[in-house]
Amino acid sequence: MKMETLELPATAKQTSGWKSWQVTAALALGLIGSAALATLAASEWNKSAERVLTPGPVGSLYSVQLVNGQVYYGVLLEAKPAYLRLGDVYFIQSYQQPDGQQGNRVVSRRKNDWHGPESQTIPVDKILTLDAVGQQSQLAKLIQQDKAANR
Repeated sequence: MKMETLELPATAKQTSGWKSWQVTAALALGLIGSAALATLAASEWNKSAERVLTPGPVGSLYSVQLVNGQVYYGVLLEAKPAYLRLGDVYFIQSYQQPDGQQGNRVVSRRKNDWHGPESQTIPVDKILTLDAVGQQSQLAKLIQQDKAANR
């Protein structure tokens, strides 16, 4: 049996698929996109694994200023990548003195907030500054006086 070869017309030989350079370009773009996504994922993972840097030891008194301007003072109980937890939390409250001048007082959240919180958890992304409060500072002395008066 003799096989005959069948010749296709020249227009039929041309394929409608991609040319080799288009395939190569598509693969290269796919690899670049995959590498960019992997880099982004690794960056986000590293951010979640970062530790919070504290200016002093856990158990010390700290001043925490939030991005909304509020400032809280308390004993650092815990520092995690996502939050800080303060105990014995105070804040400063302004008031009008009898002689008409402005005054400030240290207010305990545990004693003055209606729910008497034992601790306060603050998300790290809401913290603007975190400072250790000196043991001999005026604030530390006012807090000590408040604690002594309420024993």
